[in-house]
Amino acid sequence: MMVFTFLFGSIATAQDVVVIGTVSNDQNQKVVGAEVRLGQQNSKTNSKGRFVFKLAKFPAQLSIKHVLYKEYIGFVRAPINQKDTVFLNIILENKATELEEVTINSSRVIWAYQKLHTHIIDFALMDDEILLLCQEDHKYFLRRLDSLSKKITDLQIKKNPQNLFEDCTGGIHLAYTDSLFEFKFWGNSISMLAGYPYIQAMDILSPCVISSENNFIVKRLGPHNKLVEYTKIDRNTKIPELLYITTDRKQMRALDDYAIANDIPVPLFNPNYRNTRGPQIASLTDRQKWQNQQFYRQILSKELYTPIFEINDSIIIFDHIKDSALVFKQNGDFVRSFQISYHYFENWKNELIVNEEKTKIYAKYEIDGLATLREIDPSTGKILNTTLLEKHIYPMRIQVRGNYAFYLYKHYLDNSIHYLYKQALRNN
Repeated sequence: MMVFTFLFGSIATAQDVVVIGTVSNDQNQKVVGAEVRLGQQNSKTNSKGRFVFKLAKFPAQLSIKHVLYKEYIGFVRAPINQKDTVFLNIILENKATELEEVTINSSRVIWAYQKLHTHIIDFALMDDEILLLCQEDHKYFLRRLDSLSKKITDLQIKKNPQNLFEDCTGGIHLAYTDSLFEFKFWGNSISMLAGYPYIQAMDILSPCVISSENNFIVKRLGPHNKLVEYTKIDRNTKIPELLYITTDRKQMRALDDYAIANDIPVPLFNPNYRNTRGPQIASLTDRQKWQNQQFYRQILSKELYTPIFEINDSIIIFDHIKDSALVFKQNGDFVRSFQISYHYFENWKNELIVNEEKTKIYAKYEIDGLATLREIDPSTGKILNTTLLEKHIYPMRIQVRGNYAFYLYKHYLDNSIHYLYKQALRNN
């Protein structure tokens, strides 16, 4: 499928915008009677292959179906000027044969696992395989796929799994709300080990962020989650050694005030804090304090984003508070630092993604639901190239392998279905 859109910007407006589209096939013949859905509105193409909508909310998902052609799924963004009309010219592809399981075409976006009625809850990239956590016909499975996305084997599991979790040693676990199960691969099979209570298991597993031949690196959070500390622990002697620590002192002091004012029982940055604002704090009602407590837990106490990664046989800490990245050897010896500035670009989502090969790193940005990945040079911090994930709004669980970004897409017509796609990345 190819789509040529003549759009005029991306700023949403409060008034209706006219969207006019023409649907053709690859021989430039107009497609009559195609079912068109834009946002929550439905229509059909007329005798000239045309459809018209009026829309106020952007971006909007666009779906076009016809019995003779492959379904088109895309999006429409708003014009800069609310008086402008959006014109679309959409070309549909003929349907492939039933034997085609994997879609290979000129598009940079590929359906990585082509099963219409399979709901993919989560996935993990493993060498040249893909592990799916999925649901079919009210049953749940762990499913291994080979390099061509063909099923190797299934393991049926109990209902309502939450997600997959990978620990610092590369072990993969299946998480439920109350328990955690590790599983192993034997040849072409999957076996699941005995489970552990979720909280107990995560208290042990989640602090470890990197495991090497001689060391573990563990993470600790300080007051209000605005202090991040990395400690290296020798595998043999179990002796800990501080690797790096960073804080946002300004936020910590402000959150001390907030916690005291709203009776929030958390460790303070300054344990000897004394309120000097007088009766102002006591004037808050219980309802106001409860609302402020929820706001603290959900928003204010979010973890300071200072991630650590293994990249090209080095360990790199990205300290966004200090605008710097610090490079260490695998044994924890400091090598050098360099300045970073990618996090000042508009719409950065506080997320870095390292590819499965641990050779490249990408910063994620999002505007109007459209995600962009900027590849960051792990030795200089400079931007190498930029890729827009162009077809789907709000892609989830983005992972990178080779020259492709894999992600889950929640089908806008059916919230119970997630599909797995991949898109080629730019290499400028």
